[in-house]
Amino acid sequence: MFDKTPDTGKDASAKKRPARRPPEDERIALRCNRRELQLLDTFVSSGEFESRSELMRAALRQFLRTRTESAVQTPPTPGPTGLLEAAVRLRQDEVETFREYGALVSNDQPLYDVLAQLVRRGALELQVSELVARARGAVRKAAEERAQVQALETSARDLERQGVVGR
Repeated sequence: MFDKTPDTGKDASAKKRPARRPPEDERIALRCNRRELQLLDTFVSSGEFESRSELMRAALRQFLRTRTESAVQTPPTPGPTGLLEAAVRLRQDEVETFREYGALVSNDQPLYDVLAQLVRRGALELQVSELVARARGAVRKAAEERAQVQALETSARDLERQGVVGR
């Protein structure tokens, strides 16, 4: 493939100038089978993408973003304030409630500060610890009760086998 110079129409390689383009203009080649090209063309013809190249750039960006995010799953390190950032998933109504709480109760604190304050307060007041302790106790109690029921079933079978109790 030869580039034509706009002024003369002659082959650009005849001029003595560097053949390197800026990094944002670098190209790559991609080989696809006929079926893959047909699928690409359906996305383009539907108007979702302007061209095959635009579709491939979008796919490449998504791939790189996904790989980069999964490769960077290192434990968070504290910032200069000694605090760690943690992502929290909330429903829209919860976010609005916490924002209102921040505006009305916490002197217009931003959402992240309101959430941190509520988490700390819950931990300090042992509400979270109490909930965890209750849940652990319930699991232990259920396991003990299952073991007791199993022991009673075994005992009943033994008594029946010995002829003490009949059906």
